[in-house]
Amino acid sequence: EAVLLLVGLIWGGGFMEARIVVDEQLSGPLILAGRFFIAAIIFGCVFWKTIRKNCSRQAILSGMVVGTFLFLGFSMQTMATAGTVPSSVGFLTAINVIIVPFLWWAIAKKRPSRRMIGACVLCLCGIGVLSLKLDGFSFSVGNGLALACSFFFACHIVFTGIFSVRVNPNTLVFVQFVTAAVLSILFFLAFDRNYVPLLHPRGFLSVAYLGVFSTCLCFFLQSIAQVHVPASKAALFLCTESLFCSIFSVLLKYEPLTLTMATGGAMIFASVLIAEY
Repeated sequence: EAVLLLVGLIWGGGFMEARIVVDEQLSGPLILAGRFFIAAIIFGCVFWKTIRKNCSRQAILSGMVVGTFLFLGFSMQTMATAGTVPSSVGFLTAINVIIVPFLWWAIAKKRPSRRMIGACVLCLCGIGVLSLKLDGFSFSVGNGLALACSFFFACHIVFTGIFSVRVNPNTLVFVQFVTAAVLSILFFLAFDRNYVPLLHPRGFLSVAYLGVFSTCLCFFLQSIAQVHVPASKAALFLCTESLFCSIFSVLLKYEPLTLTMATGGAMIFASVLIAEY
């Protein structure tokens, strides 16, 4: 659980780097291709002996499944960002915290407790308070894509929890990265092909940060942690990225601390305490 909180912390900080990437005018497909390619190369080099030793057909197929869900989630999120306001995308993406318990129930036949469902609902409300403005939400095609993104991320969390106890986590993560990298490169070649902004040092370093920390390190830690933590609780801890993102945003003076932000953050923190009590 502490490891999943660390993942939420790193992802929350990663939003700052994502902001730099956007400022450097890197496209969504290029960012995805870069971060997953870097993650696959680094992870493969570090854990090659373990990956090769435990490379079975089941591990490859499992990694391809979670890698496809990972790519679909990020690609839908990228397209949604172009079609609606970021606060709406952030909120609708976080709906996966509600989807996961019921998806886990349907697939793994393990019913979540009422307390856990209540904690997830409170967490979602907190994210809503944290993310949404009174004039910042209207349903559009972008919102529909964000909902699809939320569903695919929920599938990724659930199937990571299922496969992590069946196959070697290192092999699972590596195949996942390779699958997402290949699909992202095809996505880039089909819809963009402009790689020039990546050559700018600041843009490259930010993509490298996303590839090394927000992708390679975080998804490795997630796969290890989900061997021991149920998917519904894992989704709750991972959604703390919204809280940490707001904290970093205030500390780095991207935005001021407001009562709304403090209220939403307190609700998210309370939901974690309820899940643990």
